[in-house]
Amino acid sequence: MSLIGRFVNLWRRSSLEREFDDELQFHFDMRVDANQRAGIPRADAEAEARRHVARLRAREGMRDARIILWLDELARDLRHGARRFANDPGTTALAIITLSLGIGANTVIFSLLHAALFRPLPFPDPDRLVSLFDGSRIQATSGVPPTVPEWIDVRDGRHRFEGLSFYDTRDVQLTGGTEPARAFAARAEASFLSVLGARTQLGRLFVAGENDPGRDRVVVLTDGLWHRTFGADPKVIGSTIRLNGAGYNVVGVLAADFAFDYQVPEPIELFIPFTMSTTYTSRDADFTSIRRVSAIARLQPGVRIEDADHDVKAIGETIAKAHPELYRRGTDGQDIGFYMGIEPLQSALTGRGRPVLLLLFGAVTLVLMVACVNTAQFLMARAIERRPEVAIRMALGAGRARLLRQFLAEALLLGGVSAVAGVLQATWLMPAMIATLPSRMTPRSTPQLDLPVLAFTAILALIAALLFGLLPAWQFSRATALRRMEQYAIGGGRSRPRQALIAFEVGVSIVLLVVAGLLFQSISELQQSPAGYSSDDVTLLRIRASSTGAAGMTTGDLYARYLDRIAQIPGVASAAVADGPLAGAGGIEFTIPGRQNGPQQLTSYRIVSPGYFSTLQIPVLDGRVFSAEDTIGHTPVAIINEELARRYWPGESPIGRTIRTGPGPRLATMTIIGVVGNVRPVLLAASSPQLYVSSLQQSEPSIVMLVRKSPGATVSADAIKQAVWSVVPEQPLFDIRTMNDLVDRQFAEPRAVGRLLAAFATLGLAMSTMGIYMIVTYLTSRRSKEVALRRAVGAQPGDVLSLLAGQTLRWSIGGLAIGIIAAIAASRALRSTLIGVMALEPQTVIAMSAFYLIVIVVAMAVPILRAMRLDPAVVLRAE
Repeated sequence: MSLIGRFVNLWRRSSLEREFDDELQFHFDMRVDANQRAGIPRADAEAEARRHVARLRAREGMRDARIILWLDELARDLRHGARRFANDPGTTALAIITLSLGIGANTVIFSLLHAALFRPLPFPDPDRLVSLFDGSRIQATSGVPPTVPEWIDVRDGRHRFEGLSFYDTRDVQLTGGTEPARAFAARAEASFLSVLGARTQLGRLFVAGENDPGRDRVVVLTDGLWHRTFGADPKVIGSTIRLNGAGYNVVGVLAADFAFDYQVPEPIELFIPFTMSTTYTSRDADFTSIRRVSAIARLQPGVRIEDADHDVKAIGETIAKAHPELYRRGTDGQDIGFYMGIEPLQSALTGRGRPVLLLLFGAVTLVLMVACVNTAQFLMARAIERRPEVAIRMALGAGRARLLRQFLAEALLLGGVSAVAGVLQATWLMPAMIATLPSRMTPRSTPQLDLPVLAFTAILALIAALLFGLLPAWQFSRATALRRMEQYAIGGGRSRPRQALIAFEVGVSIVLLVVAGLLFQSISELQQSPAGYSSDDVTLLRIRASSTGAAGMTTGDLYARYLDRIAQIPGVASAAVADGPLAGAGGIEFTIPGRQNGPQQLTSYRIVSPGYFSTLQIPVLDGRVFSAEDTIGHTPVAIINEELARRYWPGESPIGRTIRTGPGPRLATMTIIGVVGNVRPVLLAASSPQLYVSSLQQSEPSIVMLVRKSPGATVSADAIKQAVWSVVPEQPLFDIRTMNDLVDRQFAEPRAVGRLLAAFATLGLAMSTMGIYMIVTYLTSRRSKEVALRRAVGAQPGDVLSLLAGQTLRWSIGGLAIGIIAAIAASRALRSTLIGVMALEPQTVIAMSAFYLIVIVVAMAVPILRAMRLDPAVVLRAE
């Protein structure tokens, strides 16, 4: 029987005795039968069986006695520890608060991790769901969504998938209400919802063939959109709604418990079939690379993910061999090492905030370790005070194991109380933590203090108790009673474990301080460094070109008409459109005709209208900007930034030179007509090469409109809407905000992480300072007699300071040095986790180290100065 079972049985002795008697009678009868079958007479068989049963009863009684004795000793140790803690309530409360803060913070972060990464997806048999991806061994990429032709190859060659599907997302305009509305939709292969195991509360899901070109347009609504837009009217099934100007027949409404909001900017509100036209299904060099979709599959029952991954990799090798012209790196023909694979859908969909959450979990674990060190210092100090007790117990025969058990029982008591307090703290820390984090870092499912989280807290408290309880228990149970008495008589001396603990917590704290300081320094420098544009007085709104409004004209012409009407609004200084608000980092290949520089060069690519540069006040350094004449049918033109001109045309004007972009729909040869100033991406320290093309020469259905108002003027969102609707009444406008708000949101994640790291660093600093203060206070009190004697015989203050603080200060400086080395390594990890983090600069390390060293000196100076102010005569008289 297990120890837990025996512990429970102590509370059911009467029924247990009856069960035990019945079991012994059974053993007696079986033994008698066995003896008789062996030829032993009945009387002798019963006598031998009685002796056997007696041995069983004695053995069981001894085992129970040992268990009862062990439990009784444990209860005595816990009561004894509780009384000792109660005798010093102030210090005990401080230790519990310190440890509970560490446990509570770990509980909160783990609850976020559990909700984001470990809680099963809300689909049937989620462990059988996987995600399909591409990768390149040469380019060191992985997790790239596959193209539609690649998905078709896997679908036609699969053997271990029960279902295989894909989706992509986009904005759609929903018309028919009081005003045009925007909805977030998924274009899905027909079996997508079935593969996920979705159910409908009304109507049906998609059926095979509804992806074919020319089929009737159908749509499946989510429960949220059905309630919000259609008032939960069951008659919506069979009705027609208009999306992007086209009619769609509503065939189903999903169950209320279904939601697909993973790895998408926002929850999906409706599903429409992905039309499998030749534009997507054909494989050619110009377009294949951009037709990427998010592919999922459901494994057949009993199939291992490793076996299915092996099949997909084999299909990927076949694809690369069959189409070498598509799976080479540019014109040099270098094999990019293309491969395909699968991974659990749980990992693919819930990994958006994984690096940041793991970073925070690592930071809060360091805080807990500092709390454990502080508690160990607390228990070591208490153990030193108990030297007479320990010596007497050892002299009376208490063994080392018995003393270890006593110390560990007290540590478990302290850890258990701290765990309960930590869980209570987590209940109010969790809402504050979620409110602090930006949406990209927060899990879709609400974090809860459920059984896994509480089990983690219990295990954490047990580990913490062992960490802070084992060292003092081991140290103060290993010496002989005589040595223990001798140490008590002379007041104790140096303690390397104690000083090593101080060095450890100093090192951990400086890591947290330096990393938090680095993050805030990076944010501050990015916000203060020149951006190359002006975001003041600029309003942004997103538009997807209306299919009805754009009939007979290009999207560029449609946007030009919108801008003309907006320019007539009083207070509007200028307006423009672009496929994104700002130029970003490099992302499109380009070549310079006549140069052997290969197509590996990358630049950011922006489609902008003629008024873009004046609206954002980006300076024009050479040539001209786009004009109304730069339309389709005229010479394709481009504008480059100063950085691209400096790299490829140093010391000369690039005006009139040509540049070629591609592959795909961006494949074009353009003449450079102007050079503009560099625009620094929001979270990057420096600008990269940037290329701008005219919106009048490129078709782009989804754009951002930028409206700059005159200083002091007021331009309402309603006025902008009315100006656009005067051109196309059904044109939806959404996501209206100021550009300053957009820029501020870009800093939301690093700023939130910085605040949390700063909070953890402050907590670690306070804990380590408190630990140093506590240990120096103890040492000075224990050596007050020695200090008095030295001062009485003429010792200088410097000698006394060296005596009391020298060793602690040396170990603290050593911990500081080791912590700085660890902080440098941590800063590199932080740069790979968060965009915008700069390299660690020496002044940051020096400033944080100097600040922490001052705190350490102050923490040591308070008890030492207090001890030096004592009158030697009074101290010696008391001794």
